[in-house]
Amino acid sequence: MPLVARKSSVDTVKSPDGDGDDCDKVSTQFTDKGSDTVFAEGIGVVRQGDTMISHNEPGCSPHAPALSTFSLTVFVEGKGLGRIGDDYDLHVISSGAATVFAGG
Repeated sequence: MPLVARKSSVDTVKSPDGDGDDCDKVSTQFTDKGSDTVFAEGIGVVRQGDTMISHNEPGCSPHAPALSTFSLTVFVEGKGLGRIGDDYDLHVISSGAATVFAGG
């Protein structure tokens, strides 16, 4: 089972948006929005539709995609839970809570 993702730039997101003039190079971004009532290791969890941090790489368009893949069996406030491997429109969550796992 994958580790649960948390909000507030605590967990990393591998982004297809690069640095400088190379917008196709993978960069590391971060989570942003999430639950204010359900926590993993004391930090709100990421849910379906929550956005990652807005990132504006030089030469690229600024954007903050919403979580588009998520657990289909574990829900937080009626929304699917975000985990490592889930993505924000091709921006893949790459870290999560060390002790909290969720399947499906």
